[in-house]
Amino acid sequence: MNRGIERKLIMSGAVWNLFTSLMTLFGYYRWFNEQGAQALEGESAELTIVGTSLVGNISRVILAFGLFMLIIAIINFLVGVHLKDNQIQKKTMVWLGIWVIIQLICTDIIGFLIYLFAFIIYLAKNKAVRLANKPV
Repeated sequence: MNRGIERKLIMSGAVWNLFTSLMTLFGYYRWFNEQGAQALEGESAELTIVGTSLVGNISRVILAFGLFMLIIAIINFLVGVHLKDNQIQKKTMVWLGIWVIIQLICTDIIGFLIYLFAFIIYLAKNKAVRLANKPV
């Protein structure tokens, strides 16, 4: 059983995760810091101190999320490369299931759909591999 469709879906999901991580790291992170600094201009000293701390903490969360997505994009790329034909890889199946749930929690609808389709097709082909390997 050829795993070409799953491989392409996982690779496209990895590219999507890479795109979202780079947009988060270089777009949203910088924009949030600039907007946070502009919002605090001309405020009282107490509010500026508290606001700066809050903006800094939220910026760290944004940075951590972007780095997390970058690492996951690399892992998903490696999973796609190491996907083997005519075999049932249980760790890959578990990984795809977990990643579908994480994408749903992150409300990344495009990533969720890509990995959900890869997961469903992977499960369907697993049944075909089991039936093909079953002794008659």
